[in-house]
Amino acid sequence: WPTVSLVNIGLLGCSPLQPKIAVSFQCLELYHQIRWRKPSFSVQAMVKVLCALHNRSYFQALRDQFAIAFDAYLDILRGVRELADIALKRDSPHWRMLHSCPACNYKQENEPALIPARMDSMDGNSSLKRVDGSGHADEQIFKSSYLIPPDEVDIFKDDVRLRPGTWAAITHTAGGTTPGDTSESACTDNWKTANTISDNTVKVFEQTGIFISACRHGMIQTLVEMQRSGELAKYALATTNKVLDVYGMNGVTGYDIGCSYQKTVNSSSISTKARSNHHRFIVNSFHGHAHNRRCQLRFHPLYQHGLGLEDLETCERIFSGSNAVSPVIRHASYFHWLQFIDLHFQQWDSDRYLELSKFLYNNYKQALAIIDDLSPAVEELKLALKISDGDFERWNMEELEFLESLAEEQEGDIEAMTYVDALQSLAKADVTTVQFLTYTPADFTPSHGLQKNQQAFARAREAERHAAHRKLVLEMNVVDDIERRMGITERWHPQDVKYQEGLAYLTNRRFIQAVEHLQGLVIQRLFELAKANIAGTGYKLRQHISSAISRRSAAIQTALEKYNQLAIIQTPPREVLDFSKVASYAWLGEFDLLKHSRHHILEKPWASKGNREVANNFFKIQRAHEEVQHLNVEVTRLSAWVDHKDAHLKSTFESLAESDPVLSREISHMYEERKRVNDVHRRRIHALYELSGYSGLKGIETRGVDNDSSGDTDKMMEDLRGTRSIEADEDDALCDEADHLHACII
Repeated sequence: WPTVSLVNIGLLGCSPLQPKIAVSFQCLELYHQIRWRKPSFSVQAMVKVLCALHNRSYFQALRDQFAIAFDAYLDILRGVRELADIALKRDSPHWRMLHSCPACNYKQENEPALIPARMDSMDGNSSLKRVDGSGHADEQIFKSSYLIPPDEVDIFKDDVRLRPGTWAAITHTAGGTTPGDTSESACTDNWKTANTISDNTVKVFEQTGIFISACRHGMIQTLVEMQRSGELAKYALATTNKVLDVYGMNGVTGYDIGCSYQKTVNSSSISTKARSNHHRFIVNSFHGHAHNRRCQLRFHPLYQHGLGLEDLETCERIFSGSNAVSPVIRHASYFHWLQFIDLHFQQWDSDRYLELSKFLYNNYKQALAIIDDLSPAVEELKLALKISDGDFERWNMEELEFLESLAEEQEGDIEAMTYVDALQSLAKADVTTVQFLTYTPADFTPSHGLQKNQQAFARAREAERHAAHRKLVLEMNVVDDIERRMGITERWHPQDVKYQEGLAYLTNRRFIQAVEHLQGLVIQRLFELAKANIAGTGYKLRQHISSAISRRSAAIQTALEKYNQLAIIQTPPREVLDFSKVASYAWLGEFDLLKHSRHHILEKPWASKGNREVANNFFKIQRAHEEVQHLNVEVTRLSAWVDHKDAHLKSTFESLAESDPVLSREISHMYEERKRVNDVHRRRIHALYELSGYSGLKGIETRGVDNDSSGDTDKMMEDLRGTRSIEADEDDALCDEADHLHACII
């Protein structure tokens, strides 16, 4: 066979029977590695590079031939890896999910119990779309260990018609017309626009995005394809079901609408499973800033015991990387769409494994720094304010109870406010009508009505009089109707006590509306700032977002002026705000405290700005101590894992040396690659042991680590400790998502 002969000399034919073009394995592996590290580098770009190197003219057929050879090469690699997995006993159904992250899953005997046992996050993204009908002739089927099959997802299609937060904005989906759910918490409204998808998108794209879950260290657990829809509840429920089946008890999942999703799960077919596994759902740290204060007190990571410093924004970082794949799969066949997403996620997990010990080291340093920096100031303020640790927890409970008590307005207050508002509208209409009863033009003469311009003016004034009269009659009817429904026999007057009480409530209601409008504008500005800083955003989109931010800032200025006008007439008067203060609000839940001036909220100890700052620092310290406890366990797990994995790989390829030397050689290569990475972990863990303040077990030494003659070890440790200066290029700045998110909320 010609193909076999070509393989024997290191070439892979582009056709199985009579190949006329062949590509070397070295070239295919080069593109394989490039595609791993640069997902947007297409086959066409690679072929053009090869044509330039070989002084050939590029044409489409060369691109097609190379793509065929590359598909065959990837299939060969998957076949080899499948044989290696069988030899290494990695062929169980959920092996990857259970072993990809040793810090989460490689539990040791007698280790302290962690509550929560593991922390995950999940979210959807609409960047990885695929145009309907693309590559329809390609009937290949790709099997991905990340993918939850569509038939498993559709089990939940009738559990909840829409994901909470999308409301009735999606009127046509794959499941049909869906009514809005007005019972969900108000904070979910902030995600309405982001979660909707237009009818045109549903018609054009077959795959409208992906929905993923990942552990707190960034390892991807599951992948669901979104088909002709936005983020429906079935995608999240299928993901949750898989996580519960594989990982079991005491888990926590971060979701941008974790507050509403908890209700979704409670009313779904997996409610019993979730409750029996004591699984909780919370909001991610950054997304939590756009939720109302009640939601933050119940679901934000800062106030959740056991979560440490984890922000659960892992999915946003994953999407920042996966967005680079979208340009080359938009018009691909379904096989290639899934193949290249899977290829990118494999490399993502490989990179996250390499950085796992660095993650542990940096988090340990961060936790110790928070404890050292904030503890003295908090202790000093506790003495000055005569408060204890228990007061901070009690304040949160009191604040939550207070805000929940204000969630529903009393019917009597609403009726009185409505009546006073109607009386004020009637008074204005009456004043407008009175001016027409005694109106006489200042330049009136006996021949005044004979002039055409004066006739037109008179007709206009007559129209105004009729409009004013109709308005007066309408307002009188409204007042009469309210009086009849409320049983009022004597009309209220401005000097009446009931009128004054209703007016105070109305004034406060208008103030609340002004605050909510201002809050909404700040939330939108926050989202636009975050979007503007996401890596991979195109130039035109960046310009559009920048213009939107400028317009939003102008709208905030206008809303702020209205707020300040109402703030000074409140009882007691509220603080007058300037733009710089509002635009830098770190907690959008602080707006809730601005709304309730009539309830003497300023008298509450938790409403004091100084007390709130101390309380936030206290909770940061608590979470930092918890982070140290988590890291002590995770460091021990990783330390044991690297020794076990190296020994297992080595013993396996040695045992196969005689019976299957080819497979033994392949596993030997796997051992060498993994040994190199694990040696990096050993050095970093040893550096972590040397941190002042490390309190965990020390179960690893650098003995057995291969000598590094290149000096890369020293450079790596300099990077780890931050002692080597690094010049950040444009890509570094764009991809540093954590800094961008932090800048948006400070």
